[in-house]
Amino acid sequence: MTRGRLAILWTGSFAGFFSFFLVLASFPLYAQHLGLASGAIGVVTAAFAISSMALRGWAGWAADRYGRRPIILAGSAIFMTAPAAYAAAAGVTSLFVVRLAHGAGMGLLPTAATAMVADVAPPGRRAEVLGTFGMASGLALALGPGAGILVARWVGFNGLFALAMAIAAIGFACMTLVPETLTTRETRRFHVADTVSRRALFPSALMLLMTLTYGALVGFLPLHADARGLNAGVFFVVYALALTAVRQPAGRLSDRRGRTPVVIAGLVILAAALVVLAFADTMAGLLIGGIVYGAGHGAAHTTLVAWAADGVPPEQRGRAMGTLYTALELAIAIGSIAAGLAVAGVGFTATFVAAGGVALVAAALAATRVAGP
Repeated sequence: MTRGRLAILWTGSFAGFFSFFLVLASFPLYAQHLGLASGAIGVVTAAFAISSMALRGWAGWAADRYGRRPIILAGSAIFMTAPAAYAAAAGVTSLFVVRLAHGAGMGLLPTAATAMVADVAPPGRRAEVLGTFGMASGLALALGPGAGILVARWVGFNGLFALAMAIAAIGFACMTLVPETLTTRETRRFHVADTVSRRALFPSALMLLMTLTYGALVGFLPLHADARGLNAGVFFVVYALALTAVRQPAGRLSDRRGRTPVVIAGLVILAAALVVLAFADTMAGLLIGGIVYGAGHGAAHTTLVAWAADGVPPEQRGRAMGTLYTALELAIAIGSIAAGLAVAGVGFTATFVAAGGVALVAAALAATRVAGP
């Protein structure tokens, strides 16, 4: 695949992610607009994560069996049609079904697209290329939620859904131009065991431990900040920008120096950020914590994706990506639940310090393995 086609894949992925994140932050407001109670909004919102996580393993296997391109196109098509389905939804049941479908798109597209990038990236530059590709989702995360809320306020929810659909359509059009990259295909029929790549389990375990901390932040940093009169939205913006900026140079560094030292450094930086956030009572503290957390997360995440791709043959890269991203989705859910219990018992500060300890445990585990580029 040429650089031009990689650029098209990047653009198509960015458009899909941006379309998704445009709707993400505005969805609870839309559900409230339709008359859903708070409890129902929580359940319907979570439906996305359920289907996304459930499909990751199968999507990885399918990308190895049928090719990357069909799975990418299926995910892109879901991103393109889901906004229209939101506009047509009328209550809890229909919104729940639409959220399940939208989550399926997130389960399919990134899994297969990441495997495709790993297919064509030179082994000596794999993390760098994956880091560049990862900037698509990071930039979409930084820009999409805030833009979506503004658009909904200016032109209403139907206008927002129309814009999201148009952007996703551009992404789908880009994906139709991307050729297949899988040359040797998986031949076995599907079994549940095929949703897990044993060779990718160690980097996936590190990804799980790291993302537990993100689950805690997503669930409780807004409350932690609000109790101190701060706007947590600022944290998520600078976090996403730092995450995006660090991905490529961190990938390049891990290609040259090895996966293990970059993962360890990223996790230690991330742990330091959590301690800063635990005691932050000013906007400056929140900004510093967001930048440092994004830098650590970006470095470790990019390198772990490359680490998982390194350890498997080409025809099993989809399964490796499915295993890695399933661990990520699971960790967000577990991290949020565990943080809720911890906050109730010991408070915000101790919970975030403990989350930093989890990151250090992951760093210590990473130090037991030597993974080269």
